[in-house]
Amino acid sequence: MRAFIHGFRGKPYNTDCRIAADGFQKLGVETVLFTTNEEFDMRNPEDVVVGGTIITWHALNQRGITAESFDYPEELMEFCGRKIWDTKLKDIKKETIPFFMKPVEDKLAPAIVVHSWEDLKPYALLDPKTEIHCSDVVEFISEWRCFLLYGRIIGLEFYYGDQNEPCDRSVIENAAQAFPNMPAGFALDFGVTKDGRTLLVEANDGYSLGAYGLEATLYVRLLTARWAELNGTEDIFKSFKE
Repeated sequence: MRAFIHGFRGKPYNTDCRIAADGFQKLGVETVLFTTNEEFDMRNPEDVVVGGTIITWHALNQRGITAESFDYPEELMEFCGRKIWDTKLKDIKKETIPFFMKPVEDKLAPAIVVHSWEDLKPYALLDPKTEIHCSDVVEFISEWRCFLLYGRIIGLEFYYGDQNEPCDRSVIENAAQAFPNMPAGFALDFGVTKDGRTLLVEANDGYSLGAYGLEATLYVRLLTARWAELNGTEDIFKSFKE
């Protein structure tokens, strides 16, 4: 197995790519920085690809693999603490303002809170049939990413708001236990509300995932586990101990 990492001018493209390169090198895995399609296409099925969502989608699609969306797993809805529903863009003006919305397809348009119909401008060019996640508006004062490897919590990293407002660890542990069939490499984002509740913000698949400060070797073990699972190949780190 090798790690193909998106690069630019001979260096990893961004912070996550740099952390991944460091982690793979520490674990003795050959890393290949790619910039061109020719370099990218030299990889084998067991090789891990590290880059942005579009790049990783493309890498999976070349193998005929489509990763399922896991934003709001049915098993975890009780941890969301708010109403969440799906609609289509053409029907969005039937909703009651204010509400939160984002495309079901990742990165298609920004996630926004709609206070007026003018806020829909970023969605103006999208297909009216585009599927949309909606939810009640919740104000989070801090947000944290929980990293899971084969269902085990391997890290909890702060990424937004007031770092002095920690999540309730017991809520996170309960959520992890409630989703036993989660992907091998996965993350759950949790937020703390003004009234002190710890709620699930969203789930994130592990094939393309920001590190948010997670230790480098743990980060690449999570990425590798999910890539192996999706590609039907061996996870060479599965027998490692924490």
